[in-house]
Amino acid sequence: MKNRFAHLILLLLLPFWALAAEKDLVIIHTNDFHGHIQHENEYAGAARIAAFVKQVRATNDGVLVLDAGDAISGTPVSTMFKGAPIFEVLNLVGYDAGAIGNHEFDHGYERIEKFREIANYPLLSANAFGPTGDLLADAPMLIKQVNGIRVGIIGLITDYTPNMITPTGNEGISFAPPMYTLAATVRAIRPHVDLLIALSHVGHEEEKQLARTVPGIDIIVGGHSHTKVDPPAHVGDTWVVQADHYGKYVGELNVTVDTDAHRMTAFKGKLVAAADLPPPDPAVQKVVDEWEAKVASIVDVKIASTNHTWTQVEMQPVLEGILAEATDTAFGFYNMGGIRDVFREGAITARDVWNIEPFGNSLVTVTTDGATLKKIFMMDGERHPGLADLRNDDMYTFGTN
Repeated sequence: MKNRFAHLILLLLLPFWALAAEKDLVIIHTNDFHGHIQHENEYAGAARIAAFVKQVRATNDGVLVLDAGDAISGTPVSTMFKGAPIFEVLNLVGYDAGAIGNHEFDHGYERIEKFREIANYPLLSANAFGPTGDLLADAPMLIKQVNGIRVGIIGLITDYTPNMITPTGNEGISFAPPMYTLAATVRAIRPHVDLLIALSHVGHEEEKQLARTVPGIDIIVGGHSHTKVDPPAHVGDTWVVQADHYGKYVGELNVTVDTDAHRMTAFKGKLVAAADLPPPDPAVQKVVDEWEAKVASIVDVKIASTNHTWTQVEMQPVLEGILAEATDTAFGFYNMGGIRDVFREGAITARDVWNIEPFGNSLVTVTTDGATLKKIFMMDGERHPGLADLRNDDMYTFGTN
């Protein structure tokens, strides 16, 4: 009889033992913030994101806050002060880790050392190296214990970065292929963690390919392509997420991890629109306003007005006409990805112009044959209006930035 009761007690207790190994974690993620610390239009601003993080932390034991890179470049306050204010403000949001993106190189690779000094959270990248082969990040990866869960976080950046950054100040740097780097790092870190996250500034399509190719990753928190991934993409055993750009959305992931089996047992993800975030955190907003005040007299000046909202597609031929006129060439080429915002109906300020073209690129003329020019246009999309008029063997001179 005693044995029967003992067996019954064991059977009753068994589910509770099993449940004791399952722990919950909330992951908040952003990407491609590009200096938009101030709430404006559909962009949340750092103070509202900080308020959201504080709200989530107040109601959950395990919270991890991640950024997938390109924190800087895209607003006057970022460019004029070479990115420093952005990391000062993001410190107040409460990030646990961030990836290095290609735009962190806009002021030269040595500036990343300054960002690392300012940031009170580690900047990660396993595949970005300086001229002497030294790692440019704080570390390639991080193991952080959150609510009893050992979380591994691996930083990655696209190896196409040299083709997208200014060569000035970036001489001699190199980038290992993300796929090989990730595979090797996963093999090293997976036995030591319960949950494995790739914090990736590679782009959504490439990140899905990483998920297909590299086993052992639970979640890829992505960036670079400015993709609104809603709902999260499930590729094999890996969830791939990304939260658009500029703080238009904040990602929220709710996961359950079995710390005995060292695996994720439940996943749920969503994007929270800026309009649905809580009111700004006053302390963070005060710091944001202090920084923005330093540039307001220069950029918050009305210079024109429009009765129409101009999209990137509509602005491209206008900007190309300006390039052609400035270089006295037959036409201009302005890549669609370089048009970073829209002109909204109403007053146009110097800030609006800056937000559309924030990078200070150089104006150059290029001479090439039609076949090569077609390839350039095709990279920008088949919709480019000049594509149909090009003849392969003819030579063309055009202005571009």
